[in-house]
Amino acid sequence: MNVKNRFIAFGALWCGFVTFPAMAATFEVPRSFEIMYVDLESAGHFGNDFKVDIDEGQHQIVVRFNKLLRSGGDTQKYQSEPIVLDLQFEKNTYFTLKAPYISTQKQAEANAKDPQFTIYDNVNGQDVDYKQQSLKTKSGLQNTRDFVTEIERLTAKNSPSNTNSGSAPVPAPVIMTEDVALEMMQFWYNQSDEATRKDARIWIADDMYKPTVANIQLEMFQFWFNKADKEAKKTLQVWLVE
Repeated sequence: MNVKNRFIAFGALWCGFVTFPAMAATFEVPRSFEIMYVDLESAGHFGNDFKVDIDEGQHQIVVRFNKLLRSGGDTQKYQSEPIVLDLQFEKNTYFTLKAPYISTQKQAEANAKDPQFTIYDNVNGQDVDYKQQSLKTKSGLQNTRDFVTEIERLTAKNSPSNTNSGSAPVPAPVIMTEDVALEMMQFWYNQSDEATRKDARIWIADDMYKPTVANIQLEMFQFWFNKADKEAKKTLQVWLVE
């Protein structure tokens, strides 16, 4: 067997043993909408502006209405404020956002005050339950806004952790602060179950520790901890023991 054939044979054998992660779910919007972010990452990382493939589990998807519309005798581009959707995806699910047809700016402005759409499960033929939040309207050029930071603040402020009941972990106390990193660490900690919280606390104390759990809550907590300054980390440690 020559060298070339050996490389081909080895490659085939290696591919037989290695399994690549497969995306388990799909989310799609009509052409009058765009997908801006998935878990605060650009939708382009997952697919494109209209359809993304993602892993099963809980995801935060940000969409907005985006279309050329008639206004008097002119045609103008209209963009709504970003809408934050919290969705639970099971394996092999395919969700589609369905919205009423809008052709004028007047219709778009009316709909923006109370967004009307449903999310449909193409697999089982039923509408999907979801949580919806919208950013507040701001004046000025939209391309100068830091949407990611605005979304982080919105979701941290409206976190359901203070209303948890039953067997869910009791939320830790909240400290009012303007530090985004601290707010997000508190948010993702409050979203975590007890096992994830325990791993997070051990990981803070020992940076060589290998967490036993793997989920978006821990990943985002670690992400914001690494971005935080010393003061925010110190405040967090006080917050955790109160």
